[in-house]
Amino acid sequence: MRTRRTSPAAAAITAVPESDRTGAFVGELASLIKASYVVFARYDQNGLQNEMVLAEDRGNAGRQTEWLQAERLLQSRSEASIPRVTDAMIALDGMRGLVAVYGVDRTIFGLAIVARPRPFTIEELKLLEATLRSGSELMRRLSTFEGEQSAQERTAERASPAQFVLSRDYAIESKWIPSDDPTDVLQNILELAETALPPVVESAVRSVTASWTNDPRTWEPGTIVPLPFMVVRVAPLAGSAGPKIGVLVERYRSRNPLRHAADKFAMSSRELEVLSLVLKGFGTPQIATALDIAESTAHDHIKRMMLKTRARNRVELAAKTLGWRGA
Repeated sequence: MRTRRTSPAAAAITAVPESDRTGAFVGELASLIKASYVVFARYDQNGLQNEMVLAEDRGNAGRQTEWLQAERLLQSRSEASIPRVTDAMIALDGMRGLVAVYGVDRTIFGLAIVARPRPFTIEELKLLEATLRSGSELMRRLSTFEGEQSAQERTAERASPAQFVLSRDYAIESKWIPSDDPTDVLQNILELAETALPPVVESAVRSVTASWTNDPRTWEPGTIVPLPFMVVRVAPLAGSAGPKIGVLVERYRSRNPLRHAADKFAMSSRELEVLSLVLKGFGTPQIATALDIAESTAHDHIKRMMLKTRARNRVELAAKTLGWRGA
């Protein structure tokens, strides 16, 4: 039951649609090692569980879920290198268990538990170990592109909005700025707005209201995403003093800032994988190790991304790919 490369079958799994690759990978594990249970959980770069594959024909899905959660907690506390294969750290209802931890640089992207009443052989342990490198690569790739909905599609994920009432000439008549995060850059910028909105916000408002005339039927509300982390909602307000412009400015909390880079700079999947590590502060040697490529290849990927973005250094590369204005 699903709630939401790998060894001999690498080509076959790669040919499977991305949305089904976790299931295909677990199917490969089950074909390699005969076990009563083969259960698997996949995690994003923040450690949040994104997908789970359970042994549906064995029943008791709740118990299998508990195994994965408990084992993930204990494995995350281990100082052993990742990826790895270990004996299960938890009790599996009287069964013997092996656990494969898939990941890179202490980040767990996937965890598989294989369990059965009789012990596993050295040969079976080696078969499971043979899936570590390719499995870690597959799970990391899936995690890199997790949550690729656009900002427009995911505006429900937002903090408290700032609210403005504007005159028809875009002057601020009243405003309310939330104070739920005094360290938030967007909040601080908006608090500086006294008589006029920040340029990027005012430009978004003007684009929505450009078609408004004296005919109230033209006062159509609209939503603009001027920056990857900002949503501007505009709506007409009617009152005794005449029509006004209502504006909500919200922080869009994107799960995946790489979408902006992919869309704007036409970056390849491999470039986005390298970029995700650059954004985490990895140096070229670390990137090469994490992706199992030569340092010169990692350097070439970074150089191409800098050419695409016209960035002069890695700091500027990060700023441009994250959509920061002025970069």
